[in-house]
Amino acid sequence: MKTVRIGSHSLAYTEVSPPHPRANVLFLSWLGGSRLGWSSIVDEIGQEYRALAPDHRDTGDSDTFSDAYTVADLADDAAAFLTALDAAPAFVVGLSLGGMVAQHLALRHPELVRGLVLVATTPGGPASTPAGERGRAALFLPAELEAGERARQALALMSEASLLERDPAAFEVAAANARRHPQSTASYKRQFRAVRAHDTSAALPSLHFPALIIHGETDELIPLPDGLRLADGISGAQLRIYPHTGHMPHIERREEFLTDLRGFLAGGLLEEHTR
Repeated sequence: MKTVRIGSHSLAYTEVSPPHPRANVLFLSWLGGSRLGWSSIVDEIGQEYRALAPDHRDTGDSDTFSDAYTVADLADDAAAFLTALDAAPAFVVGLSLGGMVAQHLALRHPELVRGLVLVATTPGGPASTPAGERGRAALFLPAELEAGERARQALALMSEASLLERDPAAFEVAAANARRHPQSTASYKRQFRAVRAHDTSAALPSLHFPALIIHGETDELIPLPDGLRLADGISGAQLRIYPHTGHMPHIERREEFLTDLRGFLAGGLLEEHTR
């Protein structure tokens, strides 16, 4: 773990990088998660690229907060983080809340962004599709649950039902990560309120970046129509829909996710080189 000071607070982060990375890649985590959830992906992408995964403010090993904040505030944190580490421009990979932060980062600080990978996320706004029953259950698990058990139940509800049988180790990893980085009820509520206020729907046409949208066909937390709205709203965006996949494509379809991510990153660099 490393830390960097940005303004009045510090962010914790993981960095994996070869001696001569091809580009910078920033990974942004989801509601209730921390940088640890990206670890297996960061380890792989970090073999070719400078892969950076920070904890959002108020989560993981980053400084805690007591005041309310917005997704735009988290995007400004990400901008300051990239600047402080001389890691811009960067390809930005965000899942769920992380994808919302990525959108605001690209809108507010376009000079820092090289491309967007928006995973299981939404532009928000009044046209959003409500979460399904399993998705709502994952959001509102009992606060008194032990952190590891809460993570297990959340993953079971957010993912395709077959994941537990196919990859029981994923649940052990999720539980271990949650026990290392338990999130307080107050922190979760602050994040959740930020998510509820997120809306970039009217601004999507102004995002002129290479973009890859990855969404699970059976996502009950942020249903597929919201991913389709992103793909429709961002000119030239690529769309990958994973069948029989819920809200955690990087876990449920890890190899496919890595293949698509590597292909997008390499393609983005090739396009820049041939301009």
